[in-house]
Formats: sequence, structure tokens, C-alpha cells
Amino acid sequence: MIRSLPLFESVLTGIAAALGLGIAIIACGVGSSPEWLPAQARLNPAEGLAKSLVAPTVTLQNLAISWQTPLFSTDRSPDPSTAHVVSNLTGVTLTGVLINVDLRIAMLKRADGSTLDVHQGQTLPNGWTLQTLTPTHATFSSQGRTQRLSLHALRLPPPSLTPPISLSHESTP
Repeated sequence: MIRSLPLFESVLTGIAAALGLGIAIIACGVGSSPEWLPAQARLNPAEGLAKSLVAPTVTLQNLAISWQTPLFSTDRSPDPSTAHVVSNLTGVTLTGVLINVDLRIAMLKRADGSTLDVHQGQTLPNGWTLQTLTPTHATFSSQGRTQRLSLHALRLPPPSLTPPISLSHESTP
């Protein structure tokens, strides 16, 4: 005895039959032949080279204006210089030293809080040159004068004077 299917099951059966029919049509090759565009006449390779565009040559003097004035600035004036000039080494402290096989860098901090990394042999904007670098000292020279900056060693705070916490001497039950 065949019973009638509920509405939901008959809808699902219809969808499955439609998908099966679609798969059968695709498997038979319907719609698999492409429609090609008509063939064009072949171009002579020499003609193609003659039509290619060549970029114009520009001299460096013509580009100098664009280097000296920013393109997107409304007043077209050069951007302000961001280089910090240190007048002398009095406001500079040595905050770190990096010594490697090929690399020797002194890390400096200026009085305004900005930092500067200087390689050994490099000259600061104010004319001081990093001559020697040890794990704790950096020696700079300028016009026959030398100045030595030292790393500040951090110290531990003094021991606390407050007594440690003690537990009461009550017995446990």
C-alpha cells in the first residue's frame, strides 16, 4: 500500500528530480561547444613594433623642481627639516650600547626626550664624532676636544625597614 507524501517531502522530491535532470543535461554535453569570435587578420610583427609608444626622456635638471617643492602642498614650499641639531653634548645621555661582531652603536637620549642611534665613526649633526665605544662608555671628539658619556647603572632600592608579615601562633584543631 502506497501512502501519500506530505507536502514538504514532495517539494524536496521535486527539487531532487530537477537537479538530477540538470546533471543529466550537462553530462550529455548540451551547451559545451563554445562560440568563437570571428578570426581577425594577422598583424605584421613589424607594424606592431612601430605602433608601440616610447616614454619621453626627461633630464635630471627638469626633475629638480619636483624634488625641491612638494607636489601636494598648497604653498609648494619644502617640508621643514626634521633633523635635530645638538649644540653640544651637555644635554645628551648614553642610554644603551649595542656591540656586535660587525656593529657598534651608541643609543643616546637628548634633553627634549628624543633618541638618536650613532654608529661608531659616525658624526652627529653638531660635529661630534663617536670615536670609541665600550659596554659602559662612549667617547666623542670634536675639534681636538673629547668628551666621555657613561651608562648610568641602575641600583636596587635600599632594603625595607618594615617588618615582614608574621602569622599568629595559634594551634590548629
